[in-house]
Amino acid sequence: MLFRTFEQRYGAGGARHRARRVVMVSWITLMAVTLLTGIILSQRGGTETLLPVLVRLAPLALLGIVLRTERRRGYGWLAFVSVLYIIQGAVMLQLPGLWWLGLVEALSALTLLLSAGSYALYIHRWQRNDNPPGTG
Repeated sequence: MLFRTFEQRYGAGGARHRARRVVMVSWITLMAVTLLTGIILSQRGGTETLLPVLVRLAPLALLGIVLRTERRRGYGWLAFVSVLYIIQGAVMLQLPGLWWLGLVEALSALTLLLSAGSYALYIHRWQRNDNPPGTG
């Protein structure tokens, strides 16, 4: 869906490279936004430790290893975890004065969901076209 124009414009190899870059930028953006919102929430809550921030970042950080591979299931899990961050951003929309952070987090998580999900769908076809059955 999302990367069909990449494939038409750059070919399969170039599309894979650019699509992975889109997913990586989406992941980095969501990490930065989550870090920012975690720090702001911990300051407003009066906590002196960064443990709540680390707990918020842990699922994304653990799935960051997926960005170095081309495994379809890994990108599927990355898309699934981004749904949790969409929900987290939606919950933050109810906080007075911080609704805009919730909106930014939800939108960046939605971007990661769409890009990682699309990459997971296309990666199988791209790998199948590079290595036809019976040649590997």
